[in-house]
Amino acid sequence: MPSTALPIALSALLGMSLAAGAPAHAGEPVWTSALPNARPACLSAIHVYVRPGSGEAVEYLRAEAIEDGCPSPAAADSSTPDPALPREARPVDRDLQRGAWVWRSEFWQQDPEAFVASALTQGLDHVFISVPIVEGEVEAAPALERLIATAHARGIRVSAVEGDPEMVTAAGLQFAQNRALALRQYNLDHAETPLDGLQYDIEPYLLPDYALAPEEMLEQWAQSVIALGETYGANVDIVIPFWLPLVPGGPEALATVRERAARLTVMAYRTAPASILTAAQPALVWGEAHDLPVVIALETGPLEDEYLQVYRPAPSGQLQISQSGPVQEVHLLADAVSGTTAEPAFRYSHTVTAPASRVSFGGDLPALYRALDEVEPGLNGYDSYAGVAIHGLVQLADPALIRNER
Repeated sequence: MPSTALPIALSALLGMSLAAGAPAHAGEPVWTSALPNARPACLSAIHVYVRPGSGEAVEYLRAEAIEDGCPSPAAADSSTPDPALPREARPVDRDLQRGAWVWRSEFWQQDPEAFVASALTQGLDHVFISVPIVEGEVEAAPALERLIATAHARGIRVSAVEGDPEMVTAAGLQFAQNRALALRQYNLDHAETPLDGLQYDIEPYLLPDYALAPEEMLEQWAQSVIALGETYGANVDIVIPFWLPLVPGGPEALATVRERAARLTVMAYRTAPASILTAAQPALVWGEAHDLPVVIALETGPLEDEYLQVYRPAPSGQLQISQSGPVQEVHLLADAVSGTTAEPAFRYSHTVTAPASRVSFGGDLPALYRALDEVEPGLNGYDSYAGVAIHGLVQLADPALIRNER
């Protein structure tokens, strides 16, 4: 959703309510955001994420509902696996994927052999590459053929990765299908060196309209995945956020895409081993129940810190929930207003930093592999667990740090 910049001093950001800057007209919200999937009677807090803007401005990013005391919608559905079911950790005594994304095609186009050598140095056995397509044909097909031949000779799989939230729209889907046809044609023309797969990282929740109708958008996402798999002529690898199995419409969307899914890749972007396991569990349980391999993705690219403003339920406060047609919204106001049953109020409590180091290893590969060593036996307790994929891997890793040489 669009963020709004307001002239609020950074000192206010760090220790005071963000509603310090009054709007031009009394009663006009400082900021409004959709608040999807929230049940007001169950809320223990609302988190407002912000970050410093230019100068002394601050940008409001998104609002998140924190529920406590009400049963999960998924828990009422006996067909939905319980993500809290314990699994006993198991030693990692089987081959598991060590994958990474390569979004810049020049990395592999310029020197396929050197690229494969680098991937081996990093301990990778699967790379997900961006493939340039021009006028319906794979560009630099000879380089791609060389890459795949060299990689296969060294035990590395090569899959294409495609991703754009607009793929859930009619125009975006048509564009994506044309690209899928080009990749399919490449495989037909290069029967001895075909791609090992096609992965879709669509992320429809990044679209502004997602918050207006999240369940409908997830259904559109599922139908787009089905159409793209059919166009490509094979099941596809699907990237999902870790929370997808837990939100309304998520289990239904996953059930829809199952028929065209080769595997799930779950963005469990956390750095603490216990947090990685917690984030990964719902999808691992779902994968077990639906006989689908699940790869856990970790982040090591550069990210910025965010700040999290906590608002608690109160008789009156500067944050208020309202219903605008089918859309539930939260409004940040300059002055406190009284809440009602239909439009409850929330009072500012405190500000905490949401450090980037909570979700990204920031290029610290030794820390990443130490965390993986610690968490992987727990992940391996799930039969669906199939390995890891690393986003933002831009450094060479010491092969001795790779713990998949068993």
